[in-house]
Amino acid sequence: MSRNGVPLRRLWRSFRDATRHRRLAPPSKPEHFPLPAELETLESEQGQLWAKEAVVDDRLVRSLQVQGHPAFCGIASATTITEATQVGVSDQRNFADAFGEAPCWPPVFSHYGFGCLEPLPAHAKHLLLRHLQYDGVPLSLIGEWFRVQGYGAEAVSAGDSDIAAFRSDVLTVFPSSAAELPPAARRYLMVNYSRQVVGQRMFSGGHYAPLGGYHRGLDKVLVLDVNSWRYPSVWVDLPLLWAAVHTRVGNGSWRGYLRVAGPRAAPAADN
Repeated sequence: MSRNGVPLRRLWRSFRDATRHRRLAPPSKPEHFPLPAELETLESEQGQLWAKEAVVDDRLVRSLQVQGHPAFCGIASATTITEATQVGVSDQRNFADAFGEAPCWPPVFSHYGFGCLEPLPAHAKHLLLRHLQYDGVPLSLIGEWFRVQGYGAEAVSAGDSDIAAFRSDVLTVFPSSAAELPPAARRYLMVNYSRQVVGQRMFSGGHYAPLGGYHRGLDKVLVLDVNSWRYPSVWVDLPLLWAAVHTRVGNGSWRGYLRVAGPRAAPAADN
């Protein structure tokens, strides 16, 4: 820990915020917000037409989970993928259990910037992670979560990438032959992006979502929204989505996206 106690103060803030947020709950009824003209809902007539023309992971679309807590957009995006593959934890409330079931705990709190907590006993780690998840989870931690369950996963910082690399990853995930692959052998992309950049209302900064399809002719991606009480799943121009990913969070670090390879994909993504 540094002499000025910065990590300790950050840990206290995260613990305090998680305690406050834990009391929150989804609204009792949907609070839908209007969509900007640049976005097209999947369920519209036009959106359905594009879905027929595009490469869409229908199993992933059907597996889309609604986040069970306002802070669980990252967790719900991850469990949507495990729900589709039927491999790993798919109950959002049990997100932390994946680490407890591993042969040994990988670095977990280092992803929050609290590496000093790694020596804690496994039981204490489990309890603390179950609490901190109510303040959101870092993209890199979600990658760790996938890896302990046998997936390949690699977090990509938007600051170290560009739109060409992002488009290449989208094409890799949605090839024309994708429908022939079983869910556990497929590849997936999960993005962390700014709602404000795509013209949506900003609630707490960024948002997580798995990508459900790609329309090569229109260069549009299907963003599956786990916060369906506010926004539906939408088709977004790939350059616009990249602009929303290529942004920084409040502490100055870059957003990004996660490459995920199903546990039976070959070769596996980088670990």
